[in-house]
Amino acid sequence: MEESAPTIDATPAPLIDVLSEEHLAPADHQVTEALLSTLEEPVTASGPEDLWQRIRSGYQLDLNNLPDAVTKQRQWYINNPSYLKAVFSRAEPFIYYITEQLEQAGLPLELALLPIVESTYDPLAYSPSHAAGLWQFIPSTAKQFGLERNRWYDGRRDVVSSTNAAIKYLSYLNNRFDNDWLLALAAYNSGEGYVSKSILKNRKAGKPVDFWSIRLPKETRNYVPQLLALASLIDAPSAHKIELPFIANSPYFELIEIEHQVSLQKVMEVSGVNETLFYRLNPAFRRSTTPPTGQHTLLFPLENADSFRQSLKTTSQKDWIPHTEYAVVQGDTLSQIAEKFDTPLSWIKVRNSLNSSLLKIGQILLIPHDEGTKTSTDAGSSFKNTRYKVVGGDSLSDIALRFKTSVKSLQRQNGLSSDMIKIDQYLSIRIATKKSVDENLRKLFYKVRTGDSLYMIAAKFDLDIKDITGWNNISRDKYLQPGQRLTLFVNRLRI
Repeated sequence: MEESAPTIDATPAPLIDVLSEEHLAPADHQVTEALLSTLEEPVTASGPEDLWQRIRSGYQLDLNNLPDAVTKQRQWYINNPSYLKAVFSRAEPFIYYITEQLEQAGLPLELALLPIVESTYDPLAYSPSHAAGLWQFIPSTAKQFGLERNRWYDGRRDVVSSTNAAIKYLSYLNNRFDNDWLLALAAYNSGEGYVSKSILKNRKAGKPVDFWSIRLPKETRNYVPQLLALASLIDAPSAHKIELPFIANSPYFELIEIEHQVSLQKVMEVSGVNETLFYRLNPAFRRSTTPPTGQHTLLFPLENADSFRQSLKTTSQKDWIPHTEYAVVQGDTLSQIAEKFDTPLSWIKVRNSLNSSLLKIGQILLIPHDEGTKTSTDAGSSFKNTRYKVVGGDSLSDIALRFKTSVKSLQRQNGLSSDMIKIDQYLSIRIATKKSVDENLRKLFYKVRTGDSLYMIAAKFDLDIKDITGWNNISRDKYLQPGQRLTLFVNRLRI
């Protein structure tokens, strides 16, 4: 929450994609009509039973005599109704739950609008400083507040867990700054250390120590006024000649606890929830299954929850998962793994598109429970597999470019420890369908920082150096320069 983020080109996404780590002034947000046309037309709110009225009744911040910084932000919102339409549409599945949790914690209900400023209410929003989710937790703060992250799951994207963590963090900051919510919000954005030092400096100089008086980064000086501007618009929409979409003061989703590992595809089939909505509600899962151990929560639209709950009671546990995921350890052989799981070696090779028995430590193998079931390993992805025969002049990077995948993916799929390939060698290539690419791939413009290297950037975004050099037409041997801009294509479910 303390570094500025590069711009991401959201063109492939069905909705606008704004990385909140920038906390840009609204005028910097680029929302095109083409993207907004994909959103449903909201219904005008009219009665006191809508959620906006509930939020207003829980206001605790002072919206009187707002300074110019707030009125300018508010005017931008008024002049850009398409932006408001987009973010309110994104908020609809989540804002009731967040309002409910804030109210139970006794926090200002204006904070239900904070994810608009943070992430445009996109639970998959991500910044290159690794801030993620509706509340844009960076890894260190996420760990501090108990948000787990592993190869199966990222708690920063879990709407329930991240909201609980955000409430704890905001409550802590409010207490830390003597119940001054504006200072607490500034600290949420720029860090409590920065705010504390600014307060101390003003105090020593005999100057006021309120939010409007202390020295703060430009980003933070925009951040708090944006929230106040939104709150003032929600407080009196008719006075500012805007229409709010109707959002019912009732739950959008229901939480169901899962005691064992399940295939997410199986969950969607049984519950009847379409893939796009399912992953919008459950964006924390990074693979095709829930984690293999522990209890996990899935969110379902109210109309789908009961049927799934009944199926959960009546369906055998083994029917919920088509395979077991196994991470290769030192000393493993494919035949030993097959024997361990009492599964034919040929099934394992076919399921994992293996051309040989060579394995890499840390490689994830899918151990099938039957011969015929097909699956993919990444959450929200649909794939087709093809085999390619290497010909003279081929390189792994050329093949990756041709099939719109990455060198790293090809190496994973074929158990390759280097870029070396041979003529007549067969490669297994898993190709994401257009739907998967459109929904999860993001074009990212990354600004090189002092100390960056191609290796570090590739590791940070789960990319291969050959892909980065190819996309940017640069040499691997050339040093990167601070301020240099790189184009990256990242799958936001893998970062």
